[in-house]
Amino acid sequence: MDDPLLSIIIVSYNTCEVLRECLDSVRREAGMPHEVIVIDNASPDGSADMVAREFSEAVLVRNAENAGFSPANNSGMQLARGRYIVLLNPDTLVRPGALPAWVEAHERVGAAISGPRLVGRDGHLQESAWRIPDLIDAALELFMLHHLLKRNHYPAAQFGTDFTAGFVSGAAMLAERRLVEGCGGLDPEMFWMEDADLCLRIREAGGACWYVNGPGIVHVGGESSKRNVDRMIANQLLSRMKFARKHGSALNLLGMSLVILLHAATRAVAFSLLALVRKEPRARAYRKSVTRIFRYLALNDRRI
Repeated sequence: MDDPLLSIIIVSYNTCEVLRECLDSVRREAGMPHEVIVIDNASPDGSADMVAREFSEAVLVRNAENAGFSPANNSGMQLARGRYIVLLNPDTLVRPGALPAWVEAHERVGAAISGPRLVGRDGHLQESAWRIPDLIDAALELFMLHHLLKRNHYPAAQFGTDFTAGFVSGAAMLAERRLVEGCGGLDPEMFWMEDADLCLRIREAGGACWYVNGPGIVHVGGESSKRNVDRMIANQLLSRMKFARKHGSALNLLGMSLVILLHAATRAVAFSLLALVRKEPRARAYRKSVTRIFRYLALNDRRI
């Protein structure tokens, strides 16, 4: 059997209904030789059984526990046979002509890694490429100024063109398999910013990261993370510190650690006060985040 051009890897946790839609869209609209690899992170909602029953053409891996996004994707890459790796979130839908147009644009601009136009179900554009965030961006978020200044964002009009980017969204990524393998895949210690980390490593190795405009991919968004707010918030914060440790100086890491700790502590207090008058799951999430941050700093606990 000839190797496919694309190896489409989808990591799922508790996303049965949107995963079914995603796989159905790939089946209908792929438009080029491909294989589908689904890594199920021990979903209790029957996702894996649904894939086995309804999409027998897919390679299905049933993990015994929730390994996280990066380790699960890496295990999918080990099984991949295609020239290109396509990472898709389970809450994405492939539009007609999107994959061939994406691959054509990727090759035309000479990208090493690329991301496509992302839109919501209603067709509105979603940001899917950013500048690499730094300590200043974290400080702006601490004081809730990041939405006003949008320092690491590109102008909305730019998303109507192809352009080189700091990094592209991990919801939909395309890269040559050998290149990703040569860079070591996704960092298994990150459960957020793993897309920024991979794009930066590829760029540091001499490759180019591109956003490519075209028919695009529909991205519903947040189907796994919104089910586990505690883990989502803690890993958002911890991954910034891990990123700073990996790519910055000791002084930068110290500054980032202080800013992130203040971020978690102030939100823990604020949302705990709000929890006195309304249901507020973020109160517990930020309190747990403070504990996780202290464990990371004091005990080098790198668990996700």
